[in-house]
Amino acid sequence: MGGTRILVRKSEFELTLVTDEGSERFPVAIGSNPDGGDKREVGDCRTPEGEFEIESIEDSSDWKHEGARVYGPFFLRLSCLPWEGIGIHGTNDPSLVGRRTTRGCVRLQNDDLASVVRRVSVGTPVEILP
Repeated sequence: MGGTRILVRKSEFELTLVTDEGSERFPVAIGSNPDGGDKREVGDCRTPEGEFEIESIEDSSDWKHEGARVYGPFFLRLSCLPWEGIGIHGTNDPSLVGRRTTRGCVRLQNDDLASVVRRVSVGTPVEILP
């Protein structure tokens, strides 16, 4: 996975997966805070900006939030201290992608997430830009 990396452009609602074979873009949802800014505190519904990496790739197909399975099939947990629980994951509602709808995570269509998961690994760099 030599040159594999992920670039998220919040202003474009877009995740770009860069591999040795080229790049592919996917639409995403980001934090629901209307200002779209960098995360400042727990609970502010902003997606953090900066350079991170994938800390773990987890099966989230059975995870529930408020009684619903909202995370899709995978959760790519990001190492982005001091924030915990920030990741890239799927969705139970495809209409939410392309908007500010999350509590701070990056959300993709489940098929797009599956495509990304096949080409990344623990340690893959992730850069999130404004």
